[in-house]
Amino acid sequence: MSTLQERIENAELLAKVVPVEEAVKHVTDGCTVAISGFTKSGEPKTFFPALARHFAATAPQSRITLLSGASLSDDVEGPMAPFIRKRGPYMSSAISRKLIHSGEMDFTDVHLSAFARNLMYGFYGEIDVAVVEVSRIREDGSVVLSSSVGVSAEALARARKVILEVNTATPDYTGFHDIVLPAVHPKVGWPLPLVNVRDRIGTPYVEFDRSKVVAVVESRTPDHPVPFKAASETDRRIAQNVIDFLMQCRKQFDWGKRLPPIQSGVGNVANAIIGELYASPFQKIRFWTEVFQDGMLRYVEDDAKFENASATAVSFSAEGRRRFMELFERCRDKLVLRPMWLSNSPEIISRLFVIAMNTPIEVDIYGHVNSTHIDGSRIVNGLGGSGDFFRNAYLSIVHTPSTRRLKDGRTVSCVMPYVRHIDHTEHDIKCVVTEHGYALNMDIRSPKRRAVDIIEKCAHPHFRPLLHAYLDMAGAGDEPRPTDMKALEGWWKDYDAACRSFPQSGSTPAAE
Repeated sequence: MSTLQERIENAELLAKVVPVEEAVKHVTDGCTVAISGFTKSGEPKTFFPALARHFAATAPQSRITLLSGASLSDDVEGPMAPFIRKRGPYMSSAISRKLIHSGEMDFTDVHLSAFARNLMYGFYGEIDVAVVEVSRIREDGSVVLSSSVGVSAEALARARKVILEVNTATPDYTGFHDIVLPAVHPKVGWPLPLVNVRDRIGTPYVEFDRSKVVAVVESRTPDHPVPFKAASETDRRIAQNVIDFLMQCRKQFDWGKRLPPIQSGVGNVANAIIGELYASPFQKIRFWTEVFQDGMLRYVEDDAKFENASATAVSFSAEGRRRFMELFERCRDKLVLRPMWLSNSPEIISRLFVIAMNTPIEVDIYGHVNSTHIDGSRIVNGLGGSGDFFRNAYLSIVHTPSTRRLKDGRTVSCVMPYVRHIDHTEHDIKCVVTEHGYALNMDIRSPKRRAVDIIEKCAHPHFRPLLHAYLDMAGAGDEPRPTDMKALEGWWKDYDAACRSFPQSGSTPAAE
């Protein structure tokens, strides 16, 4: 662990170090606060809990608008949630979720690449305070960020006041970052000169007006670990089916041993896929993704298997964090951390021919995807970057278990006649994968033919007869939907009965 004096090279900003109890007074009722943090990494872990304590003790009616890169840890967002009136663009807090559903917190779900640009454009109004975790303050007052970028650079550029949280428990991330801000109208946004994953087009630090800094606080809290479960048999079968699809593409499109760059979402299925990919014949694999996580660490040690990675955050389990520290210098050479408007840039995703892979809540027989809402109305986390990648990817792969068990004892199908909230349309998805197989949406054929394929190759056998019955009942048309409401009501009763009679040994554990 470094000392604060070692991490702050600028004398003017060193003189602004104050106890966190003093710094939190700069945030008052009605403030719009933009903070660092992405997928529980690089968040202000000292300031935000202290702000929650301050509001609870002195101004319990206070409410703020909170803007971040993506999700924050429960330790950071949980205590603050009762004091947040508006939230965007992504969250994973159970407390925030309850407040959103009750109407006490306004939440806006935004494509991450768009959110970062919207913040710079001023669409969300003025930013009163930016609170950003940094690993170093340089001599000229510029800052080196820590384990995530997200919207940190935009927050520092736009905010009226800046509070820096210098984390002396985190390693010095000098050399990891590639910082560029999006152009703001009427300036021309020139094409981004990135043609390889390893390319850098900006600076490894963030330059901003240091006169805006009103306080500097110290943090000695490392990033909170992200829990990962061991891959289940279902996870492994999904992963193998993804690799089978990629091997088919290798032969069909003459890839040889070089895959296009990979984007992989967060979670157990994603980690299982990365594990299976390591065992595949593909060499010199590149990742153009949002989060560099546990499953990718083994690549760093293998020069034959791995070339480079680009992300906007690193996010690890406790064991992954330990391994990352062992490989820290190799990661500094192999990994670039960028602002999320760059990591999720439609222009770059398209140019680099990225293969995008993400896990939804459910898909339907025509290929539409719901990534955000249970029963069409209850938000889970948010869209995140899945839309940025699916819409612009060379190949877009949506992977999910075919079933999911609910807390009420029912097991539901993750392949449905229709999804009750559409985040990604059929036009954005090239391949649907479950543990039973994969179905393609890459050639010219009708949605009804595609539906038969998805039912037969991806749905659980227990639900296939019902899904075929729905398709027959839907009748004629391009993407037919039943108009006989009594018949549809009868179908849903049969479906509910099928959910209750599902053999429990064959479903994915409860996730709702």
